[in-house]
Amino acid sequence: MDLLEIILGRYFIEILGACVRFTYLNTIVLFNEDDFITFSEVWSPKGNNNKKDANSERNHMIGVIFLGGIIFLLVIFTT
Repeated sequence: MDLLEIILGRYFIEILGACVRFTYLNTIVLFNEDDFITFSEVWSPKGNNNKKDANSERNHMIGVIFLGGIIFLLVIFTT
């Protein structure tokens, strides 16, 4: 059961990070009037394995930072 929770938690963090990156990148695109970026480009880009691993690490890092920020704000505003 713990292994399942670890695997699902990792994917949850990665999806959260991809959603945050997708929102951020497309907000920037709105101001620059460029083409929109699809979610699949943020989630799993086409290319070699090194690019996919780097993208996965970025999604994971941003997801952890975002979730940590939410938890930090919940602790501050609920006490």
